[in-house]
Amino acid sequence: MAVEAPLLDNDSLRIRFVRDRITGGVPASTGLSSGMPRKAKKIVEQGGRRAVPDARQQHRYEALLDAGLAIFAEHGLDAVLQRVADAARDVVGARYAALGVLSKDGASLSQFVTSGMTSAERDRIGALPTGRGLLGLLIRRPKPIRTGDITAHAGRHGFPAHHPPMRSFLGVPIAGPERVYGNLYLTEKMGADDFDAEDERIAVLLARTAAVAVQNARLSEQSQQLVDQVGKLQRERELFFATMNHELRNALTGVFGWAERLVRLQPTGDAVAQAAHEVYECADQTVSLLNNFLDLTRLHAGKVRPVWRDVNVHEAVGRVLENQRPAADVKHLVLKEVYEDGVAMLRTDPVRLAQILTNLLSNAIRHSPDGATVTVEVRAEAVNMWFRVVDQGSGIPEDVLERIFEPFERFDPHSGAGAGLGLPVSRRLAEVLGGRLTAQSALGQGATFALVLPPGPMVA
Repeated sequence: MAVEAPLLDNDSLRIRFVRDRITGGVPASTGLSSGMPRKAKKIVEQGGRRAVPDARQQHRYEALLDAGLAIFAEHGLDAVLQRVADAARDVVGARYAALGVLSKDGASLSQFVTSGMTSAERDRIGALPTGRGLLGLLIRRPKPIRTGDITAHAGRHGFPAHHPPMRSFLGVPIAGPERVYGNLYLTEKMGADDFDAEDERIAVLLARTAAVAVQNARLSEQSQQLVDQVGKLQRERELFFATMNHELRNALTGVFGWAERLVRLQPTGDAVAQAAHEVYECADQTVSLLNNFLDLTRLHAGKVRPVWRDVNVHEAVGRVLENQRPAADVKHLVLKEVYEDGVAMLRTDPVRLAQILTNLLSNAIRHSPDGATVTVEVRAEAVNMWFRVVDQGSGIPEDVLERIFEPFERFDPHSGAGAGLGLPVSRRLAEVLGGRLTAQSALGQGATFALVLPPGPMVA
């Protein structure tokens, strides 16, 4: 009669769980299953309690658990395959183990991993098997094969020269829910002439574990390959954009410089001066477009990092207004500044702040009618600093207010004004600075763009 234990510690519970998976047993509280293996029924019928396994069984169950944990700890496919072969040889008790991975057509082996042989022994054998004999039989008919003498089996093919002698054999398929990934082979049972039914059950359970691990490893490798490909494409795209930006800027430098000189030299109202001004405006807009385009690609790649400085708000806004005044003068616009009490210093990136305000002001100037007023309002709150750019243009329909922050989107595609990059870049730059950019407008009522920035770098 088996020795019974009324209480089981954690190790025994862990061992019992693995044994249940192998034998098909279920806890007594669930009742007997009509499809339960005979061995499991006998265990359950012993007064609803389990017999403590002998030392050999306990060791095998513990080894099986440890093997499963070790297999799933690996991520690379080659490491997973080797770990499965090593674990199977150790847990089942075989002198040699091997694992063959099926090719894409499922008719032969594309990879073959061994355990129990030295590198020199594998080299002496020569080419690895591709799936003949019992190995091929297991491929064509993915069911466990167990024999005490390979040489006497009808499906044998024979061993190549320098192959170590082998007699007992156990092979099981490594199968998942939808496909067979390969086969697990064990030869030369240690301490016995043949592998028994319990060895087969353990090998089958290991093969199921291996199937999941192989699938995970392949998915992991495919994911990494995809990430690498995306990264390569991203780098190539950035290089292309940077190169194009550089070359186009170089080509425009002469045009921009001569146009600016003509604008400064020619008297107002002269036809040549008007032409020079138009050339200057076009060159200026093209340079701005190139800068915004390059910034947008870098923002999408997460490569824009703020350079934090203490910024005098009055001076920063004043410089932006002064730079935009020539464009405003052409349309006889009034540029107005309004500061509320408390506006003084702000810790932010001065270059990015100027870039956002420049985009907002140039946008307001383009969409304002001649003689209108464009106002920049600055207000300091307890936590944030507000910059509001208000124009008296035709306004923006409410249903497209958010779309204008997407690249190349314009609510009036026939206006010919703008390229649709300034606002998307500005919103993303505001987010990089820890703030936000919003718009309010209605048709016929102008537009207001509000930039809200924190008083300093945001600490996660």
